[in-house]
Amino acid sequence: MHEFIRGICHFGLSVADLDESVAFYTDILGLAVSERREKDAFFPIGETDVLALIQYPGGHEAFDAEARPKYRGKAFTHFGLQAGSIAEVFAFQEFLKSHQVRIVKEAYERWDGASLYFVDPNGYTLEYIFFDPKASPDNA
Repeated sequence: MHEFIRGICHFGLSVADLDESVAFYTDILGLAVSERREKDAFFPIGETDVLALIQYPGGHEAFDAEARPKYRGKAFTHFGLQAGSIAEVFAFQEFLKSHQVRIVKEAYERWDGASLYFVDPNGYTLEYIFFDPKASPDNA
């Protein structure tokens, strides 16, 4: 494994209907929701991994028209690769740029850590993220 990648932090999937998807992942797959908000829901998988379901703007029709086809880095579907620190997120961005990897969203700090988004050769969006599980939005 490359020195920058520490594991997978989460998988994020765009969904056409969040309620329908949450029902499937809980009722059919038996996962438990750890957090549910208006436009996303989170399911712990194993000890450290998380599946995030993200409501695609516009529902079924927009999802079918815009998200199901492959759009290079423009859909919300992505998975997160775990970083060890905020500094590593910014260092990895420079590494990616030096290898001419397309950056979709520049590295930035957020209340719970830092992240950046880039695109693989297939057009899939990947996130490199340092997530501090002890962070609180009240400390932002």
